[in-house]
Amino acid sequence: MGLMRRYAGFRALWIGQLLSQMGNAIFLIMGLWEIQLRSPFLLAIAGLAMTIPSSLGVVGGALIDRYDPRRLMLWTDTLRGAAVLLGLLALAIPHTLIPDIMALLAVNSLGSALFGPAESVILPWLVKDEDLGAANGLYSVTSQLSSAIGSAVGGAAIAAIGVAVVFGLDLASFWLSALAIFLMMRVVARPVSHAHPVSELAPLEGLGKSILEGWRGLGSMPWLVRLIPIILITNLAFSAAFTMLPYWSRHILHGDAFIFGILEASWAVGMVVGSVGVSMTSRFSLNSVIAVMGAALGLGALAFAISPWPILSIAILVATGVANGIANALLFTLMQRAIPEQIRGRAFGLLISLITISSPVGSLLSGVFLHVLPLWWSWVLAAVAGFGLSILAGKWLPRSQVDFASESVANDDRPEAF
Repeated sequence: MGLMRRYAGFRALWIGQLLSQMGNAIFLIMGLWEIQLRSPFLLAIAGLAMTIPSSLGVVGGALIDRYDPRRLMLWTDTLRGAAVLLGLLALAIPHTLIPDIMALLAVNSLGSALFGPAESVILPWLVKDEDLGAANGLYSVTSQLSSAIGSAVGGAAIAAIGVAVVFGLDLASFWLSALAIFLMMRVVARPVSHAHPVSELAPLEGLGKSILEGWRGLGSMPWLVRLIPIILITNLAFSAAFTMLPYWSRHILHGDAFIFGILEASWAVGMVVGSVGVSMTSRFSLNSVIAVMGAALGLGALAFAISPWPILSIAILVATGVANGIANALLFTLMQRAIPEQIRGRAFGLLISLITISSPVGSLLSGVFLHVLPLWWSWVLAAVAGFGLSILAGKWLPRSQVDFASESVANDDRPEAF
């Protein structure tokens, strides 16, 4: 918690996102439950409503590189709150609940396509470089815990407080997040390198050109070109593996619903422990830690694929989750340091868009290949991606600040706060 004491801007953003993510999780659980009560088929429509807007992260990233990401985050959460307010008022109209939920799921997903890359861009503004890994780890664990708590509360909230109150909680979470971002803006300014007045930028019609220029800039960094496919394959493989985890639990481990729940929880516990433990890796080189965690991820996936016992499988998932949590936080730290600031928004926007697409593709492939390939295919693919990450970290990732395409701007080198 030393980060909270030392960095007021980080503290404000962290509190705002803790509340916002809990509100989102509560609303999501309520929404999906109400949708499936009408028709399970509508769940597929809800999935599309959430997935398609999220794939526009590359456009959001281009906007972030052109304008102040702090202000974009502020307006994004303000407008998402306003959308929830309109949805709440629309509940007075009969038979509008499901359309309201669908629309708000899409609006929230669209906002995330802008908000997610912006968060990744401004985090290096909020803490010093030596604390960036710990900040990413804390942010990751906060996201997981708030989503878990929000999901648990959401299930109980439907019966206890009603749909309208859940709408109100989601509205409050967005506007409290906007307030936290406003407070963050009062103490943290844009670095000089990012403080371009909008009037000096190309008009909005040049957005497509801006995106293409950003992609060309990313293509000039071979290490990133090699890294992105590994991240996507890992995400696709684990998405497929966890989609089939209930089936695996029953038919491979011969367990019941309780064992399935423990397996899911084991991975989450490992991720939390890994995210919290990132700060303990700071004395080692970032590349060596990523290489070790990639190898551990590969070994863990292979071990789970051949484990016949539930207890052993649970222990493997905890250990593999730890490796994944550490690797995720350090990879974000690496990219925040190494990607030039003028294209950082587009880089994270592209990455988030591709990851968003790869998750449903992995889930789809798990069903398509269920009776075509051995059930362990996704775990083996995850292992290959983990070993690939280990090799990449050892050979091609930037090894020091000298290797980075641009330096992070020191926190002290700032103009006025707002």
